[in-house]
Amino acid sequence: MISKILMGMALTTAVVMKDGIIEVNVQEKHRDGSHIHLYVPATVATWGVHMAPEERLKEHLRGNRENLQLARAVVQAFEKYPDADFVQVESPKEHVHMQTRGGSFVVDVDDEGETVHVAVPIRAVRKVLETNAPTS
Repeated sequence: MISKILMGMALTTAVVMKDGIIEVNVQEKHRDGSHIHLYVPATVATWGVHMAPEERLKEHLRGNRENLQLARAVVQAFEKYPDADFVQVESPKEHVHMQTRGGSFVVDVDDEGETVHVAVPIRAVRKVLETNAPTS
């Protein structure tokens, strides 16, 4: 019985983790500032889109076809360059870095008020765009 439970847990974990992990890390720099650090299975994003009311989703997508085509092209480019720097902005008050690393799209922002790190698996973004957005 225990082996069946463990097998079920292992299979559930494999299904949930197949799209990778979304990481969000936000640290406020002021005294008593908040610190949020989350790891969320990327499958949650695909499930969330599936749970959206279909008519509302179609209505929203109807007006954004060009943006969706652009998003698909960007995701394809990110997949071709798995470890690349795309944007880097340096100023006296802030630093912004957008890159792909290890199959994830990574955004790091460091300014006077907070440090933010977000990493989203590229394959999860592609999956959301492919399975939930019309191509024409």
